[in-house]
Amino acid sequence: MKDRPNSFTPPILKDAYRWNGMRIGLLGGSFNPPHAGHMHIARLAKAKFGLDFVWWIITPQNPLKGKKHMAPYKERHAKVVDMLTGFPKQIPTHLEAQLGTKYTYQTISALKKNFPKTDFLWICGMDNALIFHKWDKWKRVLEMMPITFIARPPATHLVKGCPIRNLQHIPQWHDAFGRKTNLKQPGIYWLEGNKMLDISSTDIRKNKAKSIF
Repeated sequence: MKDRPNSFTPPILKDAYRWNGMRIGLLGGSFNPPHAGHMHIARLAKAKFGLDFVWWIITPQNPLKGKKHMAPYKERHAKVVDMLTGFPKQIPTHLEAQLGTKYTYQTISALKKNFPKTDFLWICGMDNALIFHKWDKWKRVLEMMPITFIARPPATHLVKGCPIRNLQHIPQWHDAFGRKTNLKQPGIYWLEGNKMLDISSTDIRKNKAKSIF
């Protein structure tokens, strides 16, 4: 499976000027494999926050996941490319591989350094809220960049007791405000998408659900 051309060339570390002044969503993950749920939160975030693009950051190896059932990086990236064909504002990238970073904190730090005039938003599925406190330097991550957790109702009620909900120094909202949403300051945005599919990469690998590609 080969990379298909998209309307927009993926970002690289030496072309920061192309993205100056833009609002960019960052959807990171193993994408092992990518599925409709990933696409749903990416498109919802783009609409809700008035994003110009969403960059998909395929991690070479998620430190919280084992290698046993992990498909090769090139295969996972190719499947992301395949799925995003026809969605030019959703851009597959090699950024984490180019940066050589392992943890989200490192990736965010490097992206902010390399793209200093770009406003970023980190995009997550609601399931990540339950384990976010296990991420390396997770509180620092929240202080560096706004983040949104997206799920279908009533999933937000399932994370009421998780550590991230109890933080007092990070503003938290249950809505977004389009391009008026300030991406220059930290904040946690809890959003619900009514039509989100209840699907996961694990389910796909176990043949309990079907991929859309």
